[in-house]
Amino acid sequence: MKTFVIPQRELRAAYEADVVVCGGGTAGVFAAISAAESGKRVLIVEQFGSLGGSATNGLVTPLMHSHITDDPACSYISIRLREKLKAYGGVDVTGRAFDPTVLMVALEELCAEAGVQLLYYTFISDVLVENGTVKAIVAANKSGTVVIAGDIFIDCTGDGDVSVLAGAQYTKGNPETGKNQPISLRYIVSGVDIPALGEFFKSEIERTGIARDCSYTPPLSVYAACCGDGATLSDVFKRAIAAGDLTVEDHLYWQMFNIPGRNDSVAFNNPEFFEDLDGTNPDTLTKTQVAGKKAIYRQLAFYKKYMKGFENAYIADIAAMVGIRESRNITTEYVLTGADLLSRKKFDDAFCQSNYPVDIHGYTLEFVSRFKPAEDARPYYEIPYGSLVVKGFENLLVAGRCLGAEFLAQSSLRIQPCCRSAGEAAGIAAALALDAKIPAREVDGRKVRKIMEDRGAVYAAV
Repeated sequence: MKTFVIPQRELRAAYEADVVVCGGGTAGVFAAISAAESGKRVLIVEQFGSLGGSATNGLVTPLMHSHITDDPACSYISIRLREKLKAYGGVDVTGRAFDPTVLMVALEELCAEAGVQLLYYTFISDVLVENGTVKAIVAANKSGTVVIAGDIFIDCTGDGDVSVLAGAQYTKGNPETGKNQPISLRYIVSGVDIPALGEFFKSEIERTGIARDCSYTPPLSVYAACCGDGATLSDVFKRAIAAGDLTVEDHLYWQMFNIPGRNDSVAFNNPEFFEDLDGTNPDTLTKTQVAGKKAIYRQLAFYKKYMKGFENAYIADIAAMVGIRESRNITTEYVLTGADLLSRKKFDDAFCQSNYPVDIHGYTLEFVSRFKPAEDARPYYEIPYGSLVVKGFENLLVAGRCLGAEFLAQSSLRIQPCCRSAGEAAGIAAALALDAKIPAREVDGRKVRKIMEDRGAVYAAV
């Protein structure tokens, strides 16, 4: 194999900010806005040409419910964002289903209003560290190699790229098998006759006598899922597999959602891939995009042949970002454990509450007998501030699905509401650390929570 020597160069910082947010996804945007609204100069460095990450470039809609009464957002920015989405007609009455394209616009507006600087089409490639303090990140864009300096950094890359490049410890994958969760490539189909599709769903429920994971609420609300046997549509999938029109993998995980404001469109949370699962491997990401597109058009042909309402349907969008459920989790001052989650542990410096279930695709855990939920009339777990502070560093925070958590715990807290709350807390904590001139680990997480509440964040009433 050939080897090359890359010449060393001295580079002046092309950008500087008080707070540098690495990644403009769900957590990154919320981190940036909350830090800017705390009076800091904030820069988001993002590899794509839009904000929202998995929610927009990955087409991951809708938001999952926290499974807590009244579904508290644990975020003040979420409440403001919902109002913006309403103004554009890009959210449903629950506030959870949204149009990914509208979300892109709304997030940029919120950043502009807060004074956040955006730097798109820039990929982070290295981190400069001195004695546990991150001094700058190195990135590449159309200008070449650029250095971006800051006083505090927040890793919202989803895969913990900045933390790992800085030398932080991390875990990755199921501790029993070493494998990551399955990955997906989502897409949107338009030109769908929703009422006709809904009537087809009703007819399948009547024909099979099974009313599971398949519903229609006239005139335009449909939902369906098929994860192997037992669903209303399982028989349809099996007939297609027998005829050679689908693969067995198509039947293992398939899910359809409405998109608010798009009355002829549905979003799909599939195809799902069960091998080559490393979301930090560019070969895996490439293979998924290529195989995923082929699977998407196979599935479209299936809809047209076996379902009503798809006669004039077409692929309107394919996610630019591969859907990664889990890759690296950074080692932080406090790592949330599976026992914490399942016993519904509470923390006095918690920034987020959730009762979303363990959601490990393709893997069944027997944990009921091992963990006893707390008997405190508060049926949820909490995430503490320490899960945002990268261990061994003075000025590095992490937010989003790669924050400090074990594999089992991460399968629940990876949902967008938790990522929003984590980003919001990290941005406020960054500002507090700078104001007090203290390391991030010395910030009082109770103050972070108090500021979130003062700004309008809502938590469980019990």
